Amino acid sequence: MILYEPEVPSSSRWRRSLRQIDWTLLLLVSLALAFGLIALYSATASSEMAHFFRRQLLYAALGSGILLLVMWLPRSWLERLAPLGYIVGLLLLVAVLLFGRTVYGSKSWLSLGTLSFQPVEFAKLSTLLFVAHFLSREEQSLRRLPSLLITLALLGVPTALVLLQPDAGSALAFAALTLTVLFWGKAHPLLPLMPLLAGAVALLSLLGVAPLLLGILFSAILISLTRPPLLIAITCSVVLSVLGLGTSTLYHMLKPHQQARIQSFLNPEEDPQGSGYHVIQSMLAIGSGGLTGKGFQQGTQTQLRFIPKQWTDFIFCVPAEEFGFLGAMLVLAVLFGLLWHVFLLAHRLEGDTFWSLLLGGIGGLWLFHTAINIGMSLGLAPVIGLPLPFMSAGGSALLVNMAMAGLVLNAHRQLYRGR
Repeated sequence: MILYEPEVPSSSRWRRSLRQIDWTLLLLVSLALAFGLIALYSATASSEMAHFFRRQLLYAALGSGILLLVMWLPRSWLERLAPLGYIVGLLLLVAVLLFGRTVYGSKSWLSLGTLSFQPVEFAKLSTLLFVAHFLSREEQSLRRLPSLLITLALLGVPTALVLLQPDAGSALAFAALTLTVLFWGKAHPLLPLMPLLAGAVALLSLLGVAPLLLGILFSAILISLTRPPLLIAITCSVVLSVLGLGTSTLYHMLKPHQQARIQSFLNPEEDPQGSGYHVIQSMLAIGSGGLTGKGFQQGTQTQLRFIPKQWTDFIFCVPAEEFGFLGAMLVLAVLFGLLWHVFLLAHRLEGDTFWSLLLGGIGGLWLFHTAINIGMSLGLAPVIGLPLPFMSAGGSALLVNMAMAGLVLNAHRQLYRGR
């Protein structure tokens, strides 16, 4: 007797393929893209900057194709391409140091004929992909010192190259990626916690002695909750204390203009016509929107160009001013709904280190970019030029973010097929 399986009708295969698609993610990404395009059109339509909108439309179409391509790539291809992608990313970062174009004091753009792009955006994704591939091997674990050191080196090399540009914003994005990998890769909790505490203590030291002491006390409590050996706990607390005191001392050794930059973040009203101008105008735009906003293309700050670079760094101001508190909340709901969805999927894939770490890293990068970009607009974060995912103008960032969304869709397919 010959046994055979009946052929599955093509209509059934199509229905099965459609059920594998993460429609929630597609909806959230589409909404974020639409909000960005609407804001970009309003910010540039009545000026000589209208080409930003047309270019973003083109990148959105191209990015949609990349998303679909990445979504259906077999996992074996991704893992084979990971080492090559990492090497290409490093070579591009070296090339931009040698042949790059300097923009706003940072040599971060590489030009190929009429095409210009930022290699650092590709390097973020290629580095994350290779680290996820490396840690997915059975013998690798962030609880083992050799694996930990190799992982830190893999993340540290591109970070150092970015610092040489120098691009502080992107370097901080790599630092956020490193912390996400340590956390999601189940390293000892003290490892991702210490850099966060160090940054907080350094900032508090600039506010005075009392905030510094409270910060050190709170840090010591958090360190003890991770249950390290007593000697390590004491050492970490001492290091944070020295860092806090050292930061205050170092601040007073800076030149006046360097101190002014720091103070413009802590108190932008001290220099409203200089270093604090961007932030003040941004907060004015957001505050003037009220509950429902001034109407599409009716925002005073937006239409009269009071906010520099409002189509990139300060894109959040546009919907906040023209559609008010309700519009801003809708944008936030979509972005944080997207983040929640990605982190939830990464948690559901916890048994698969490659996908879980890859999605956790993507979520970490999007979370950092979102928090910093919106924080810049609200005066809660320093102005370091990080784009808002799927909304800020910029081809390099949008194409890479669409590729990341494709990877999330790919992971959802794997989860569905594994049922």
